[in-house]
Amino acid sequence: MPDARPTLEEIQDRFAIMDLYDRQLAAAEAFDFDAYDTTFAADARLDLSDFGLPACDYATYRAWLAGLEGTMVEAQRITGGLRLELTGDRATTRVPVACHVTLQINGERTLTHTGLFYNDTLERRLEGWRIVARVEELAWPKPTN
Repeated sequence: MPDARPTLEEIQDRFAIMDLYDRQLAAAEAFDFDAYDTTFAADARLDLSDFGLPACDYATYRAWLAGLEGTMVEAQRITGGLRLELTGDRATTRVPVACHVTLQINGERTLTHTGLFYNDTLERRLEGWRIVARVEELAWPKPTN
């Protein structure tokens, strides 16, 4: 059976969602929270329990992320293979991310490497596509016991 041919609206939605992720990553790396706010809905819920943080609302997550600015001195997040399922004004995505971060703690710098997935639910809002729910899933490195 041949692949379904996407409609113009589906193509536009896919590009808008890819742009949303590009904006989000660039904003996070620059600690530009005005730009970051254009990617999440104000009422979004986030679950970072794989990283030891409890599920929370967007405002709490944003404040936590802002608190890392003095500690997370350099970062590069690389995404690929966007897995996207569109259903009208909603979408689900699974985005693989390789995150390389230099942390500075007590004057000492440490380079960390983490692989994760953003498992997101998005909605088309009046202002455009926004992430309304995110579960960050740790892919690597797995803790050793």
